[in-house]
Amino acid sequence: MSDPSHLPLPSLNALLAFDAAARHESFTRAAAELGVTQTAVSHQIKALESELGVPLFVRSARRLRLSQEGLAWAAELHVIFQRLRDANTRLRARTRADRPVVSVTTIPSFGARWLVPRLGRFMARNPDVDVRISASERLVDFGVEPFDLGIRYGNGRYPGLLAEKLAEDAWVVVCAPSLTGRARPRSPADLKRATLLSDDHPDAWDAWFTGTAQAPPALEAQSQYTDSSMLVEAALRGQGVALARWSLACDELESGRLVLVFPHLPPVPCGLAYYLVGLRESFLRAQVVAFRDWIRQEALGLKANPRKLRSS
Repeated sequence: MSDPSHLPLPSLNALLAFDAAARHESFTRAAAELGVTQTAVSHQIKALESELGVPLFVRSARRLRLSQEGLAWAAELHVIFQRLRDANTRLRARTRADRPVVSVTTIPSFGARWLVPRLGRFMARNPDVDVRISASERLVDFGVEPFDLGIRYGNGRYPGLLAEKLAEDAWVVVCAPSLTGRARPRSPADLKRATLLSDDHPDAWDAWFTGTAQAPPALEAQSQYTDSSMLVEAALRGQGVALARWSLACDELESGRLVLVFPHLPPVPCGLAYYLVGLRESFLRAQVVAFRDWIRQEALGLKANPRKLRSS
């Protein structure tokens, strides 16, 4: 005598179609819930009825209603599928909660122009680690806010935090390749006729002239941006000649979307650098160690080096 517990189970897709049709008492609404056609639901239920050897619905021209056998199956399946949905929600939430997470705060310009374009490489190397990036100019309090690391741009003095220098930054004069004629200076003296773009760093142009040992002309038209990423975007759009930070323009220079206006002049150090900061205990977590190792390697490419750029 065969063991009834060894009877083959009906198709899960057919059971799902039946459960939806039973709850809605409609093949059309069941199809909408499942994202399939009404015909597909009808075929699934007919196949299920054939397999079970009983009619599950009483069909009439005006309405669809469950048969006695259908009512019994629907009652059991409702409990089973509800438990399955509850388990799916609970276990997925637990799985997400158990995944290691690195929470990083950084300034918006650096996040948009340098960090995010490279982040895919970290995720490819560390598929089991989730990364959360928060972009803000505000200095967070690592003692009370849920951040593991910060990438800060400054002088390296961050009391109470472990700080590791990633890279120094430098000024470079850039413009779009489409900028031609009188709009594109050929020498630093020509800057007096150009539309100059800069961020809100005080006396940035003066610092560049001093750093390159060039005599500063009387500068005329200038536009200033409080966000350094917007400055780069303005340069990309051909709106003028920008004094940009190498870290924010290097990808655009590498791709040729921006060019160095004076390639023969060396970059001028900004006097500031990027630092990876956080509480000492945060640097001990495995996922933070992985992120720290990765960004150290990536930051090696942050050193201003115009010689590596393609010719423009």
